[in-house]
Amino acid sequence: MCGAMPPTYAIKTFIASLHPTYFIPEEHVNFFYPFWSKFGFILEESGYMHIQCTKPDTIGTTLTGNPVGLAAYILEKFSTWTNSEYRNLPDGGLSKRFTMDAMLDNVMIYYLTNSITTSQRLYSEAFTYKQMGLNLDRVPTPVPTGCARFKHDLSHTIDWILKDKFPNLVHSTYHPDGGHFAAMEVPDVMYKDLMDFIKKVQNAGKTKPNNEL
Repeated sequence: MCGAMPPTYAIKTFIASLHPTYFIPEEHVNFFYPFWSKFGFILEESGYMHIQCTKPDTIGTTLTGNPVGLAAYILEKFSTWTNSEYRNLPDGGLSKRFTMDAMLDNVMIYYLTNSITTSQRLYSEAFTYKQMGLNLDRVPTPVPTGCARFKHDLSHTIDWILKDKFPNLVHSTYHPDGGHFAAMEVPDVMYKDLMDFIKKVQNAGKTKPNNEL
């Protein structure tokens, strides 16, 4: 998922909503709009983030030593974040994209290492006043950057906004399939996209003049 929250995020999001095709290829407008539908989905699906930001040890303690609860907590995301329509299926659509072994492996990494609580503290630490005070989204990251968007991911950010944070955005793609776990869902597509990005960076490096003596 490509994202950035520079100071221009809100105003640019609003401006782009007035005439989306000016900022986004027409065939990909539905990745971002209608705005209120997309925004409502984010509100509905971001409850986990709020509790992990504010009470990571509470939810972490609840899940530690509770394999069934841990599996439910994690695999619910594998359902909804793969395709929101999977929520309406009896098994959450889990078997459409993932093998049982792959899902169990993911859950067991947290269960056997007793690391679900520490993994959730990342959210709490990222949203402290001290961390937020660094205003890192205001600092441009000039390294070559690529963005691969998969249709059913949680959210997407338009290039016009991304370039405020990543001015050297050299690769931006749209894929009609896949969601938040694209590397597991559509690995071949993800791999090809990554290789295309690497080639662009390599080719750009070859064309730069050599100023060394």
